[in-house]
Amino acid sequence: MVIWSTSEVSVFIAVIGMIIFKLWSVWQVSLKAGANREGRVIFLGLLSGLTVFGLTAKIYISHVLS
Repeated sequence: MVIWSTSEVSVFIAVIGMIIFKLWSVWQVSLKAGANREGRVIFLGLLSGLTVFGLTAKIYISHVLS
């Protein structure tokens, strides 16, 4: 089991906040740019996939190093 320190938890919460802001801002920009729904979904899918990959890698590395 991985035991995170207080600073790691606060960084994780900050990262989650940044991810939510990133997805929201990309959605707003795509709306103002007039992108169609398929383009928005593809772009958000790529961003979400890369974000999930990064978070999973962080959790995996933290687990392996503990």
